[in-house]
Amino acid sequence: MAVKKKITPKTAGRPRSDDLEPLILKTTYEMLAKKGYHGFSIDDIVSETGIAKTTIYRRWPNKANLAMNTVTHMISPYLEFPKEVPFKKAVLDQMEALSVVFSGKFGRVISTLIGAGQQDLELSESILENYLLPRRKAAKDFFQHAVESKQIQLLSDSEIDVCMDILYGSLYFRLLLKHEKPQFQDLRSWLERFLKTLEK
Repeated sequence: MAVKKKITPKTAGRPRSDDLEPLILKTTYEMLAKKGYHGFSIDDIVSETGIAKTTIYRRWPNKANLAMNTVTHMISPYLEFPKEVPFKKAVLDQMEALSVVFSGKFGRVISTLIGAGQQDLELSESILENYLLPRRKAAKDFFQHAVESKQIQLLSDSEIDVCMDILYGSLYFRLLLKHEKPQFQDLRSWLERFLKTLEK
């Protein structure tokens, strides 16, 4: 006698918005890569995913916020400072990872957004709030830890800010002006020299 398989009814209701987040971010990134910031809209995300506009706006208040959170989400695994590694090596390793990001498809999307932000106040504010300031805080915390652990000389907050501009400015300059590729090996020897001046 055949045994009947018990059928479990599907749970009613829509998936939670948290469950939809990876799909929204993935689709947004694809739109940014294909159309650029000004070329896509929230309606495009709705059309591509079938997710309600209200669900998207409940998580991201506007298109600029969605775009920058998408980029941050996509590249954040490449931007962390290596743990339990001496200061100089950690900075160089992290910058090398960043140069890989800037040299590929992520770099094209980031440079497009930064460029668009020069004439779009909402996007400019989102770049600052969701991308630049969090990254600078993480770097500053890392520098301050190096000072406290006596890996580098005593530096004030403003001096740390200048150090970060000198180090990362080289990559961003090449990313945005595109006169040279933001490749780490081209810059490594000069970055090493600069980091050596910070040693105690």
